[in-house]
Amino acid sequence: MKKPVDIVMFDLDGTLADTGHDLASSVNFTRARFDLEPLPEKSIYAQVGRGVEYLIKHALPEKSPDDFQQAMHVFLGHYERHLLDRTVLYPGVRDVLDYFCAKRKVVVSNKMYRLTLAVVRGLGVEDCFDAIFGGDSAAEKKPHPALLHVALRRFHLSAAQAVIVGDGDTDIEAGKRAGVM
Repeated sequence: MKKPVDIVMFDLDGTLADTGHDLASSVNFTRARFDLEPLPEKSIYAQVGRGVEYLIKHALPEKSPDDFQQAMHVFLGHYERHLLDRTVLYPGVRDVLDYFCAKRKVVVSNKMYRLTLAVVRGLGVEDCFDAIFGGDSAAEKKPHPALLHVALRRFHLSAAQAVIVGDGDTDIEAGKRAGVM
């Protein structure tokens, strides 16, 4: 049975855009700064989607917790300068966004808001969205439903009126926990 949808929530990394190469490059830059060997890109991709804190903790497990803030600083500094070096929209994304032009569309990413905005803006699709939310736009990151609840409240919509489009278990779980399709 068809359900009316008034808002489509899109994840960013791995859903709208292929951001993996730039994230992996920044992780390996950070590892090099700590005299650690680079990791294969595919192993880094497996850690993407739960926010930068999670990524850094899992990409530098050899480092002590005392080095965490320094590692975050190194990673973020490099990533902010290189977040669009190889990042591209996936084929067909513009067509999908155009197809849903009559619907509200938002980005709900665990990536920090300023980085999410920089990627969306840099890829030239910022005006396709009614709002952009990053992992620091809510008290909790996906898979917690808080980010989705923030988006729903912003537009005074119920979960029954929403769908989330994502590529990972964090998106699926957040959607289920928020009650959206």
